[in-house]
Amino acid sequence: MSGGVKTDVNRQAEPRLPQLVEGVDVRTLPIGPHEAFVLSRVDGRSSDGEIAMVTGLEPGFVVETLARLQQLGAVHYAAPSTTERPAPERSSAPPGGRLSRPAVEAPRRAASDPAHPAAALYDPSELDEVVDLDLPRKRAVLDHYYRLDSFNHYELLGIALDADKKAIKDAYFAAVSVFHPDRYFGKNLGAFKPKLERVFQRLTQAHDVLTRSKSRAEYDQYLAAQRRTRNLEQALADERASARELDEVRRRIEEAARVTDRASHRPPTPTPSGMALDPNERRRALARKLAGGTIPPGARRSAPPTSTRDPVVQEMVADDLKRRYEQSVTRARDDQVTRYIEAADLAQKEGNVVSAANALRVAVTLRPDDEELKARLEQTQERANQELAETYRDQAQYEERSGRFAEAALSYERAARGKPTAQLFERAAFCLQAANGDLRKAGELGKRAVTMAPKAAEPRVTLAKVYVKAGMKESALLEFERAAQLAPDDDSIKDWIKRLKRGEV
Repeated sequence: MSGGVKTDVNRQAEPRLPQLVEGVDVRTLPIGPHEAFVLSRVDGRSSDGEIAMVTGLEPGFVVETLARLQQLGAVHYAAPSTTERPAPERSSAPPGGRLSRPAVEAPRRAASDPAHPAAALYDPSELDEVVDLDLPRKRAVLDHYYRLDSFNHYELLGIALDADKKAIKDAYFAAVSVFHPDRYFGKNLGAFKPKLERVFQRLTQAHDVLTRSKSRAEYDQYLAAQRRTRNLEQALADERASARELDEVRRRIEEAARVTDRASHRPPTPTPSGMALDPNERRRALARKLAGGTIPPGARRSAPPTSTRDPVVQEMVADDLKRRYEQSVTRARDDQVTRYIEAADLAQKEGNVVSAANALRVAVTLRPDDEELKARLEQTQERANQELAETYRDQAQYEERSGRFAEAALSYERAARGKPTAQLFERAAFCLQAANGDLRKAGELGKRAVTMAPKAAEPRVTLAKVYVKAGMKESALLEFERAAQLAPDDDSIKDWIKRLKRGEV
C-alpha cells in the first residue's frame, strides 16, 4: 500500500517532457533563431529545466518558448510515463581516454533529417574530448560558439527586440552563470576554453551595447540596414521568383488570347453569288461591276460551287484563325506590359525603386524591342543599385566603428559595386588590411581608389599601409612620398616616411 502511494507521488512530481510532433516541417514555422535553438534541444527525454540548463537560457523564457511552440503544433507534452525514466547518457570512457563513439546530438531519426533544427552545426566528434565538462555543458558551449556569426545581440541573449534594460540584464546574468570562464577555474577545458571565452566576450559585448541608450539606438539602426540590404539583394537577385512571375504572365496572356479568340471567332463563308473566295478574283469582279460591265449569266451558272472542304478554302480559314489568334496574343501581351508599367510607376512614386525595376524587367521581357522601355529599366536598375550601395555603406560604417573590419571590408566592397567611388574602394582596402585579410585584394582595391582620385592623399596612404603589411617597403615609401606632396602639412605621413627610411617598420 505504502509502496503504491510512493510511486504515485513520484509520478506527480515527474517533470514534463516536451516532444517533437511527427510530420511537422519546422522550416515553415514562423519562429526566430532563439525559438529554433530551444526547439533543437527537444529530444523527448529532457525536461523544461534541463533544456534551460543546456541552452543557458532563462527557465521562464524556455517555458514561454515551448508554450508557443506547442501552440504552433511543433511540440506536445507526453503523458507522464508509468515506468522509470532512463538515466541520462554518461560517458563510459575511462579517465584520460576518449569515447568509443561520438556522442549523439539528438535521436537518430531527428539527427539524420537535415531539415530538423537539431541537425549538427559542428562535427559531433568535438563532444568526444575528455574535459571537466559534462555533455550538456559541452553542447551548450558548442551550440552558442557556432552560432556567434549568425546571431545578433538580441538573439544571442534570447530576448525580444523591445526588451527593457532589466530583461537584458537578467538574460545576461543567466547566461554568465553558464559561460563565465571563472566558473571553471582550475578545470581542464581543453579546446573548449577558447570557445567559452569567445562566447563570454560576445555576451558581454551584447550586454554593454544594449544597456546603453545611444549604442543600442545605433545598433538597432545597423540591424535595420542589414535587413534592408538582405531584402534588396533578394528582390534584385531572386531569379526563381522572376521565372515564376514570367510563367504566370505568359499563362495569363495565352488565356486572355484564347478567350478573345473564342468570343470573336466567325469562320469565313462563301459569297451568296457563288463567286470564288480568292481575294484577287473578288477585286476584279468589283472593278467590272463599278465599270458597268456585266457578268454573263452562263458564266455565273457554270462556276463550280465553293466548299469549305476545298484545300484552298481550308488554308484560308487556317490562316485567318492564326492571324486572329496572333492579334489576340499581341493585345493580351500589350495589356500585361501596360499593367507592369503602371505597377512600376506606382512603385517609383512610393520610393520603392527595387519593385519598380522588377516590374520593368518583366515588361521588357514581354516587349524586348522597345528601346525606350529598356532605357527606363537601365535607369531604374541603376537607381536601385545606388540605393543598395548606400545601405551597404551605412552598414559598413557601423561595422568599422565597432572594429569588425573583415565585415566592414565586405560591406564597403558591396557598396562600391553599386556606386563605385574612390572613397568606398579606399575604405574597403583599409578595413581589409586592418583585418589582416587578403592583402593582394586590398592592394587592388587601393590601386583602384588611387586611380579614381589621383590627387587625393588618403587613398595613397591606405595603399602604402597595405604595401607595408605585405612587406613591400619600397613601394610603400613611394606612395607615402607621393601622399606627402599632396598633403604637405600631414605630420603622420612624414612620420611614416622617416620610420621607413630608418628601417623601423
